[in-house]
Order: sequence, then structure tokens, then C-alpha cells
Amino acid sequence: MLNYFNIKMINIFDDGSLTKDKILKMMVENISENSELIVDKNIFYLEVLEREKVGTTGIGMGVAIPHARTDAVKDIVLSVALLKNPIDFNSLDGEGIKVVVLVGAPKGGSKKYLELLSMLSRIFRDKKNRDSIIECTTKDCLIEAIAEIG
Repeated sequence: MLNYFNIKMINIFDDGSLTKDKILKMMVENISENSELIVDKNIFYLEVLEREKVGTTGIGMGVAIPHARTDAVKDIVLSVALLKNPIDFNSLDGEGIKVVVLVGAPKGGSKKYLELLSMLSRIFRDKKNRDSIIECTTKDCLIEAIAEIG
């Protein structure tokens, strides 16, 4: 899983005024600025929003894994955001979201994409893994916590 992480796409946001859509937009922008894998950031963003309309990607326990399969990305790409101020993501358990893992994948590679989503879900179901990430206060701590899990 670590091969999908780029430390430039791991961030901590502590702005209490951020919304779900704004965070997703910032994460797509961050991927676009730090990767050659985005063909069209606007289409990618809109397709992530469309996927959210189908059903929430807030898996519960303070974690959301928004994702989209789209022609707007060349290969699987992943971005992580730790939110110091939980946001509403229409999560299954109604809890505010503190960790967002955004995943984009090209339309063709569904097996690797589904395996990654499944792995991320398993990782974040583990309380120890979730806590090690949520308790971070610096980007270095967050990068280290992700490395230890992966």
C-alpha cells in the first residue's frame, strides 16, 4: 500500500470553516500539484462529488474514503488529510470525520482499485491504526504513522 503514498499528498488541515466539498477540492488540487497522474483535476473532482451522491464514503469511526474511477487520472493516486476539526460527511455512524483518504483510479484497473479500497477499510477499522493517525499533531508524525501501518 505504501507505494501509493506520496508525502507531498499527506496533509493536516486545522481550519474549522472547511466543508466536505472544500476539503475534497483542496485534496484534488494537492494531487494535481504534486503528481503527474491527473489528466483533468476538475473532472476528477466532479466525479468524486458524483460518487458521494451515490452513497456516503464516510465509513464511520471518524474516517472517510472518497473515491472515483475516472478517465481523469492515469493511475491509482491517493491523498490523505487529517482534520483537526471534524466535519460532517454523512457518515454511516453519524460521527464527524477526522481522516479523509481520497483515492482516484483509471476506469480500467478495477481489481487493484477494489483491493486498495478494501485494504484501506480494513486498516481504518483497527482502533490502534485510527488512533495513531488521529492523534498526530504534525505532518512528520502523520507520515510516520502511515508508514508504520503500511
